[in-house]
Amino acid sequence: MTADRLRTDTGGDPAATTKADQIAQAIEEMIIAGRLAPGTVLRQDELSHRFGVSRTPIREALRQLAAMGLVSFTPNRGVRVRALDRDEWAQTFLARAALEGAAAELAAQRMTDARLAELDAANAEFGRQTALLRDPGVPAAERERASFAWIAANEDFHTTIIRAAGAPLFERLIAGLRRVFSGEALWAPGSPADRLYETNVRQHEAIRHALAVRNGPAARILVQDHIMDSWRLLQAVLDEPPV
Repeated sequence: MTADRLRTDTGGDPAATTKADQIAQAIEEMIIAGRLAPGTVLRQDELSHRFGVSRTPIREALRQLAAMGLVSFTPNRGVRVRALDRDEWAQTFLARAALEGAAAELAAQRMTDARLAELDAANAEFGRQTALLRDPGVPAAERERASFAWIAANEDFHTTIIRAAGAPLFERLIAGLRRVFSGEALWAPGSPADRLYETNVRQHEAIRHALAVRNGPAARILVQDHIMDSWRLLQAVLDEPPV
């Protein structure tokens, strides 16, 4: 969600809490995509100017982000984007596996042709961006762009499944957990992480098939395994030297 879109969404005089929710979502999206790296200082005056609002909704948005563990308040240092440690990440992936597995089982029962088409589009884009990132001949700037596109396509794939479940509580809980991968982390083609990304593509295909044939128990197990393999993938990326 861009600042311009936020100004459009908050036309008129909606409640400050509504503005705060939208600002929190916009900042959350930037953190998830890696555009706000851990340690980045979030200054209220700059955010107020960027989103075209007073400081009141900015303060409320930052409190929301702090409650979600995305930012931290440090005396004399302001508000900073928070880096989770590996133990916290492991807990996050365990919780995601349970919740998203359950959502996938519901989605298999409620999957429509339209949702399946959305899933196919997201998965096709995910495959294209993975192929780019696995190509050793791709320039660094293109790899960086592809990494953000890869994250977006992966988010679309999982979000489509969650929404197909028709369970708003699951959707809210899962959204609060899916905040741990930074787009700044790029892996080297041919590395162990590279091979794990190839596995990710195959797992998406298997999940899609289980949903298409309305096999809920299989969808649950496949999603759970996929998310825990994603945790191993993230660890492999973090263990690699920056590229």
